[in-house]
Amino acid sequence: MWFSIKTSKYFTEGLKFVYQSIQSSRYLPEDLRNIIDPVTERNGFSAHPEHLILAMTQDNTKHIRELEIPRILKAGQLDQKRTFIPPKLNFNAEDYSERINWMNCDLSSPPLSKDISDDEIK
Repeated sequence: MWFSIKTSKYFTEGLKFVYQSIQSSRYLPEDLRNIIDPVTERNGFSAHPEHLILAMTQDNTKHIRELEIPRILKAGQLDQKRTFIPPKLNFNAEDYSERINWMNCDLSSPPLSKDISDDEIK
């Protein structure tokens, strides 16, 4: 895992590393998971919805990229104050795109997509 993180050159892969570390920790005994999970969640800045949206734009799976388009358009329409608080993580997610509960998170448009028109996003 450490080597993968060090050799990665894209910040959009951060959430995939969080996902991999969570998946690896599922094999630990429950008492250790009870220690590790809160630390992972507290340090899960890569799991922020803004990062997740950007990671989904770079995914190899077309289905994941298509899921991202409505979310990024919705986030661009919302005029919310941007807060950067790590979200609650779903430790039982089957895919990194399901790692957070999209219904309970405050969406804000990623700063990198602020100057991109809706047509370019589509």
